[in-house]
Amino acid sequence: MDKENKNDENLIDDEDIIDENLENDEEFIDGEIVDDEDQIIDESYESSDLNDDVIEEDFNEFKDKYQRLLADFTNYKQREEASKADFKKYAVGNLVEKLLPVLDNFDRALKDQDPEDGLVKGIVMTRDEMIRVLEKEGLELIESDGCLFDPNIHQAVLAEDSDKVESDHIIETFQKGYKLNNKVIRPAMVKVAK
Repeated sequence: MDKENKNDENLIDDEDIIDENLENDEEFIDGEIVDDEDQIIDESYESSDLNDDVIEEDFNEFKDKYQRLLADFTNYKQREEASKADFKKYAVGNLVEKLLPVLDNFDRALKDQDPEDGLVKGIVMTRDEMIRVLEKEGLELIESDGCLFDPNIHQAVLAEDSDKVESDHIIETFQKGYKLNNKVIRPAMVKVAK
């Protein structure tokens, strides 16, 4: 109990000291405020005394950081959109490559058939519909017969002398070539004139 009474008395004494200091107008307490960056700001500073150059410098620094961040974010968004577009563009590439032998089989099946036969007409319609669907996805046939040989899109399997076709032109196509969105996915296999 005695300890509690002493603590209470100490509290009362401290309050009296504070009250006496407040009542005494002659005493002045000079205080300082410290911000997060450990810079000392004098309380006697008034807002009109702040240096405009420092404020403008800070503003320009933050503005510069904001503009750089905004530019980085804009560039990031553009890269991501381009990446998504490329992914969508070429995502079907694997499937289209697997369907190319099916198109070849349709062509082989129709090679020496009567075009007036009902079954042949059905196969032609199916093949044409499949080609239309693949063309909508970006598939494009590489021109070959009678064209100038281009090693970027044609693969020469044979070369022979020919009086009917000019030199370095394609005589015959053994297997059709295709591009997907302007990228060669299968070169045309051809016979070239010497």
